[in-house]
Amino acid sequence: MEPKVICVVVLALSLALSSLAQDETEMCQVEPHQRQNCGQPGITAKECKDKHCCFDSTVRGVPWCFYPAPVRDEDCEF
Repeated sequence: MEPKVICVVVLALSLALSSLAQDETEMCQVEPHQRQNCGQPGITAKECKDKHCCFDSTVRGVPWCFYPAPVRDEDCEF
């Protein structure tokens, strides 16, 4: 492949992965008191993410492994 083609492919993949990471971060922005438990006590971050849930152990007294925020209709672009 030509160097220009390789650069374009790398740039496109980087942007796609960045967008996915941002979507995951936004989906995990759930107020601590609104978190719905997604795992058993003592679940690890890896086990939680394997269940496609969010993990945040920075707030005590609330679920650390919790379901992501639901997608609202106005969040979807058509």
